[in-house]
Amino acid sequence: MLGFTCIAQEEELTDEEYAAKLAEIKEELRYKEFFRLYYVSSNGVGDNVIAEANGTGTGIGMGVTFGIIGRVHIIGSGELSQFTVIDKSVAGNANNTNMGQLNLQGMYKFALNDYFEVNPGIGFGYIYLRQKRSSQSLGTQDGFTIIPTVTIDFKLDNIRFFTGVNYCHAFLETNTHPDYKDFFGRVQMLNIMLGFKL
Repeated sequence: MLGFTCIAQEEELTDEEYAAKLAEIKEELRYKEFFRLYYVSSNGVGDNVIAEANGTGTGIGMGVTFGIIGRVHIIGSGELSQFTVIDKSVAGNANNTNMGQLNLQGMYKFALNDYFEVNPGIGFGYIYLRQKRSSQSLGTQDGFTIIPTVTIDFKLDNIRFFTGVNYCHAFLETNTHPDYKDFFGRVQMLNIMLGFKL
């Protein structure tokens, strides 16, 4: 009975009312995204162990939208990256530095036109760094991150392709001489992302 009532109500809409209702639904969905998958290239910046002793890191990231308030998306995301150690005199005997992140991000979406969107945001989260030689772990540091970010989306129907950049400032626990705490404990990275969103 309810289904019949809904159909009957829809049949009573004029063409103009139907078009207006359809436009309203499209506008409501216009800014929404629910899932993202991306490649990330990470470069250490400043005076810290990632910048001085490691080459460019590469990895993969994934994000899921947990909530939408207007044009603000609340996104949980994770990344896994690996860096190759290029200066063992600084980084010790490790061959690789593995990095993992989990963060929660607030992102605002606004459209430039029907195809392009700009999305500034900021995230906070957990990070770990693990140095490895072959399959042997040489030690792990963990801490928290602050990550301002911006992405640019190109929208095609129900999929968006995007590129973006973020600046990761990590505060890691470290047991070392006070003179070196900032070098090993405050890591900064500039990350470039390329991927798609649904």
